[in-house]
Amino acid sequence: METFLHEIKKVQDQFTNEIDQIAAIQRYFAHIFAFENLDVLLGNEEPITEPFLLDKMVQQKRGGLCYELNGLMHLVLRELGYPVTLSAATVWSDNGWIMDKTHTINLYQKKNHLYLIDSGSGNNLTLQPLQLGGSEVTSPAGTFRLRRRETERGSIVSEKLSTDGWTLRYAFYPVSVGWDDLTRIKYLIHHHPDSPFNKKLLFAKTMEDGTMSITNDRYRYNKKGKTETITFNDNAELLTMLKKFANKSVYDTANNYVTNGR
Repeated sequence: METFLHEIKKVQDQFTNEIDQIAAIQRYFAHIFAFENLDVLLGNEEPITEPFLLDKMVQQKRGGLCYELNGLMHLVLRELGYPVTLSAATVWSDNGWIMDKTHTINLYQKKNHLYLIDSGSGNNLTLQPLQLGGSEVTSPAGTFRLRRRETERGSIVSEKLSTDGWTLRYAFYPVSVGWDDLTRIKYLIHHHPDSPFNKKLLFAKTMEDGTMSITNDRYRYNKKGKTETITFNDNAELLTMLKKFANKSVYDTANNYVTNGR
């Protein structure tokens, strides 16, 4: 953790404004950590704890899902002196709400302003804090904003601009949750029949110039509204594409899943 924090402090120290510092850390996370569900597919049921996250992500250099990526972000920001709190949101899809309160997020309060810090949304990363009621922000993943709106699942909503206007991504109440909530979410993601992450491989990243994702079946890359999709004919093509974008640790784990995990 000490070496990892040293690297993050070098990123942080390039800025004096706290929001800019947090944004720099979010960009650093997006660069080194992938959004990936291999532990779900391989049945790793270990509880989410600080030692678990440090071992998996810092030592092994793996990625993870929202409860791992935002869990580690929480540890890092608290260690650096930012009084962030964990909270839980409910994701919206075209088919309605997905699994109540199963998206982990971080909240940050500064000078009566509430900020959302989310580094666990794969290829939908804002790469900077979203201020409640503040200006919209744009990243390679799109344009986002945070607003008050009463819904069935929360009084604050994260929205993304689409060709049809502002679309709902998720909703939450600004209520802190305990560290054990991450393990609760992990269990549901692993076992609930409506979980979107326990059925097939997903590897996703928000990069400097666009977003990409890889599943068992295809590779997809989006840049400035243009989409490239490559369909895989077999596992060898899947692994070849993963090797291009994933670090060695993630690739080796994916190879283990493809070879032995099904």
